Amino acid sequence: MKVALYARVSTLDKDQNPENQLRVLRQAAEQASDEVVAEYVDFDSGRKSDRAQFQQMLKDAGKRRFQLVRVWDLSRFTREGIQKVFEHLSTLDQCGVGFWSYSEPMLNTVGPMRDLFRALFGWAGAYHSERTSENVKIGLANKKAKAAAKGETYVHGRRALEQARIEELHALQVDGLSVRKIALAMGLGVGTVQNYKLSEEELQQRRALQAA
Repeated sequence: MKVALYARVSTLDKDQNPENQLRVLRQAAEQASDEVVAEYVDFDSGRKSDRAQFQQMLKDAGKRRFQLVRVWDLSRFTREGIQKVFEHLSTLDQCGVGFWSYSEPMLNTVGPMRDLFRALFGWAGAYHSERTSENVKIGLANKKAKAAAKGETYVHGRRALEQARIEELHALQVDGLSVRKIALAMGLGVGTVQNYKLSEEELQQRRALQAA
Protein backbone atom coordinates (compact mmCIF):
# COMPACT_ATOMS: atom_id res chain seq x y z
CA MET A 1 0.00 0.00 0.00
CA LYS A 2 1.20 3.52 -0.80
CA VAL A 3 1.24 5.66 2.32
CA ALA A 4 2.02 9.23 3.36
CA LEU A 5 3.52 10.29 6.68
CA TYR A 6 2.45 13.50 8.40
CA ALA A 7 4.37 15.06 11.27
CA ARG A 8 3.92 18.39 13.02
CA VAL A 9 5.67 20.31 15.77
CA SER A 10 4.63 23.70 17.05
CA THR A 11 6.97 26.68 16.76
CA LEU A 12 6.67 26.86 20.57
CA ASP A 13 7.95 23.29 20.96
CA LYS A 14 11.60 24.22 20.52
CA ASP A 15 12.86 20.92 21.93
CA GLN A 16 10.77 18.76 19.60
CA ASN A 17 12.09 17.29 16.40
CA PRO A 18 9.64 15.96 13.76
CA GLU A 19 12.22 13.33 12.87
CA ASN A 20 11.33 11.54 16.11
CA GLN A 21 7.77 11.09 14.83
CA LEU A 22 8.82 10.21 11.30
CA ARG A 23 11.29 7.55 12.42
CA VAL A 24 8.56 5.59 14.22
CA LEU A 25 6.11 6.04 11.34
CA ARG A 26 8.66 4.80 8.81
CA GLN A 27 9.28 1.69 10.91
CA ALA A 28 5.53 1.02 11.16
CA ALA A 29 5.17 1.39 7.40
CA GLU A 30 8.10 -0.96 6.79
CA GLN A 31 6.65 -3.58 9.12
CA ALA A 32 3.35 -3.41 7.19
CA SER A 33 5.24 -3.69 3.86
CA ASP A 34 3.90 -0.26 2.87
CA GLU A 35 5.60 2.06 0.41
CA VAL A 36 6.17 5.56 1.79
CA VAL A 37 5.58 7.89 -1.17
CA ALA A 38 5.45 11.23 0.66
CA GLU A 39 6.37 12.85 3.96
CA TYR A 40 4.75 16.09 5.08
CA VAL A 41 6.09 18.17 7.97
CA ASP A 42 4.65 21.37 9.43
CA PHE A 43 6.27 23.66 11.98
CA ASP A 44 3.05 25.34 13.00
CA SER A 45 0.11 25.31 15.39
CA GLY A 46 -2.36 22.47 15.06
CA ARG A 47 -5.23 24.84 15.89
CA LYS A 48 -5.57 25.99 12.29
CA SER A 49 -6.06 24.24 8.97
CA ASP A 50 -4.03 26.51 6.72
CA ARG A 51 -0.75 24.74 7.46
CA ALA A 52 1.17 24.55 4.17
CA GLN A 53 2.12 20.87 4.31
CA PHE A 54 -1.24 19.83 5.77
CA GLN A 55 -3.04 21.45 2.84
CA GLN A 56 -0.60 19.88 0.39
CA MET A 57 -1.29 16.49 1.92
CA LEU A 58 -5.05 16.97 1.41
CA LYS A 59 -4.47 18.05 -2.21
CA ASP A 60 -2.30 15.01 -2.90
CA ALA A 61 -4.90 12.79 -1.28
CA GLY A 62 -7.39 14.16 -3.79
CA LYS A 63 -4.99 13.15 -6.55
CA ARG A 64 -4.91 9.59 -5.15
CA ARG A 65 -1.15 9.69 -4.57
CA PHE A 66 -1.52 7.37 -1.57
CA GLN A 67 -4.10 5.20 0.20
CA LEU A 68 -3.22 5.87 3.83
CA VAL A 69 -1.93 8.71 6.04
CA ARG A 70 0.13 7.71 9.07
CA VAL A 71 0.57 10.08 12.04
CA TRP A 72 2.11 9.84 15.50
CA ASP A 73 -1.15 10.82 17.20
CA LEU A 74 -4.29 12.86 16.57
CA SER A 75 -2.87 16.01 18.17
CA ARG A 76 -0.12 16.06 15.53
CA PHE A 77 -2.81 15.87 12.83
CA THR A 78 -5.05 18.60 14.23
CA ARG A 79 -5.99 20.38 17.47
CA GLU A 80 -9.04 22.14 15.99
CA GLY A 81 -11.71 20.23 17.87
CA ILE A 82 -13.87 17.20 17.23
CA GLN A 83 -15.92 18.72 14.38
CA LYS A 84 -12.78 19.56 12.39
CA VAL A 85 -11.33 16.14 13.13
CA PHE A 86 -14.31 14.48 11.46
CA GLU A 87 -14.31 16.98 8.60
CA HIS A 88 -10.64 16.31 7.79
CA LEU A 89 -10.99 12.55 8.14
CA SER A 90 -14.15 12.67 6.02
CA THR A 91 -12.20 14.52 3.32
CA LEU A 92 -9.57 11.78 3.32
CA ASP A 93 -12.23 9.07 3.26
CA GLN A 94 -13.95 10.67 0.26
CA CYS A 95 -10.59 10.48 -1.53
CA GLY A 96 -10.27 6.81 -0.69
CA VAL A 97 -7.52 7.50 1.86
CA GLY A 98 -7.44 5.92 5.31
CA PHE A 99 -6.13 7.37 8.58
CA TRP A 100 -3.73 5.59 10.95
CA SER A 101 -2.53 6.82 14.34
CA TYR A 102 0.46 5.16 16.02
CA SER A 103 -0.61 6.19 19.53
CA GLU A 104 -4.38 5.75 19.11
CA PRO A 105 -5.16 2.56 17.14
CA MET A 106 -8.85 2.89 18.12
CA LEU A 107 -9.02 5.90 15.76
CA ASN A 108 -7.68 4.07 12.72
CA THR A 109 -10.10 4.10 9.80
CA VAL A 110 -8.71 0.86 8.44
CA GLY A 111 -9.63 -2.55 9.78
CA PRO A 112 -12.71 -3.50 11.85
CA MET A 113 -13.59 0.12 12.82
CA ARG A 114 -13.83 1.29 9.22
CA ASP A 115 -17.62 0.95 8.84
CA LEU A 116 -18.28 2.86 12.05
CA PHE A 117 -16.00 5.70 11.02
CA ARG A 118 -17.50 5.86 7.54
CA ALA A 119 -20.92 6.41 9.14
CA LEU A 120 -19.50 9.15 11.35
CA PHE A 121 -17.76 10.78 8.39
CA GLY A 122 -20.99 10.79 6.43
CA TRP A 123 -22.74 12.54 9.32
CA ALA A 124 -19.92 15.08 9.69
CA GLY A 125 -19.91 15.88 5.98
CA ALA A 126 -23.67 16.41 5.90
CA TYR A 127 -23.57 18.56 9.05
CA HIS A 128 -20.76 20.72 7.65
CA SER A 129 -22.59 21.14 4.33
CA GLU A 130 -25.80 22.16 6.14
CA ARG A 131 -23.99 24.70 8.33
CA THR A 132 -22.20 26.18 5.32
CA SER A 133 -25.47 26.51 3.42
CA GLU A 134 -27.14 28.22 6.39
CA ASN A 135 -24.24 30.68 6.76
CA VAL A 136 -24.37 31.55 3.04
CA LYS A 137 -28.12 32.18 3.22
CA ILE A 138 -27.71 34.42 6.28
CA GLY A 139 -24.90 36.34 4.58
CA LEU A 140 -26.95 36.90 1.42
CA ALA A 141 -29.97 38.03 3.44
CA ASN A 142 -27.83 40.60 5.27
CA LYS A 143 -26.37 41.93 2.00
CA LYS A 144 -29.80 42.22 0.42
CA ALA A 145 -31.13 44.07 3.48
CA LYS A 146 -28.22 46.54 3.41
CA ALA A 147 -28.67 47.16 -0.32
CA ALA A 148 -32.43 47.68 0.14
CA ALA A 149 -31.79 50.22 2.91
CA LYS A 150 -29.74 52.24 0.39
CA GLY A 151 -32.40 51.94 -2.28
CA GLU A 152 -30.31 49.48 -4.25
CA THR A 153 -30.85 45.95 -5.54
CA TYR A 154 -28.30 43.35 -4.50
CA VAL A 155 -27.29 40.73 -7.05
CA HIS A 156 -25.19 37.90 -5.65
CA GLY A 157 -21.59 37.90 -6.86
CA ARG A 158 -21.73 41.39 -8.33
CA ARG A 159 -21.59 44.92 -7.01
CA ALA A 160 -25.09 46.32 -6.55
CA LEU A 161 -26.27 48.95 -9.03
CA GLU A 162 -27.96 52.09 -7.80
CA GLN A 163 -31.68 52.18 -8.48
CA ALA A 164 -31.28 55.06 -10.93
CA ARG A 165 -28.86 52.98 -13.00
CA ILE A 166 -31.24 50.03 -12.94
CA GLU A 167 -34.06 52.26 -14.23
CA GLU A 168 -31.78 53.55 -16.98
CA LEU A 169 -30.97 49.96 -17.96
CA HIS A 170 -34.65 49.06 -18.06
CA ALA A 171 -35.47 52.12 -20.16
CA LEU A 172 -32.88 51.16 -22.76
CA GLN A 173 -34.27 47.62 -22.80
CA VAL A 174 -37.81 48.95 -23.35
CA ASP A 175 -36.42 51.03 -26.22
CA GLY A 176 -35.36 47.79 -27.88
CA LEU A 177 -31.60 47.82 -27.32
CA SER A 178 -29.91 44.42 -27.08
CA VAL A 179 -28.07 43.30 -23.98
CA ARG A 180 -24.72 43.94 -25.63
CA LYS A 181 -25.70 47.45 -26.74
CA ILE A 182 -27.02 48.30 -23.29
CA ALA A 183 -23.73 47.11 -21.79
CA LEU A 184 -21.75 49.32 -24.17
CA ALA A 185 -24.00 52.32 -23.62
CA MET A 186 -23.81 52.09 -19.83
CA GLY A 187 -20.23 50.85 -19.47
CA LEU A 188 -21.35 47.63 -17.81
CA GLY A 189 -20.50 43.99 -18.32
CA VAL A 190 -22.85 41.85 -20.35
CA GLY A 191 -23.32 39.57 -17.34
CA THR A 192 -24.39 42.51 -15.17
CA VAL A 193 -26.99 43.57 -17.72
CA GLN A 194 -28.24 39.98 -17.91
CA ASN A 195 -28.72 39.91 -14.15
CA TYR A 196 -30.62 43.20 -13.97
CA LYS A 197 -32.65 43.15 -17.17
CA LEU A 198 -36.43 42.83 -17.15
CA SER A 199 -38.03 39.47 -17.76
CA GLU A 200 -39.98 39.09 -21.00
CA GLU A 201 -43.26 39.47 -19.12
CA GLU A 202 -42.06 42.60 -17.31
CA LEU A 203 -40.75 44.02 -20.58
CA GLN A 204 -44.11 43.60 -22.31
CA GLN A 205 -45.90 45.22 -19.36
CA ARG A 206 -43.56 48.23 -19.49
CA ARG A 207 -44.07 48.65 -23.20
CA ALA A 208 -47.84 48.36 -22.82
CA LEU A 209 -47.86 51.07 -20.17
CA GLN A 210 -45.64 53.29 -22.31
CA ALA A 211 -47.94 52.86 -25.32
CA ALA A 212 -51.13 53.57 -23.31
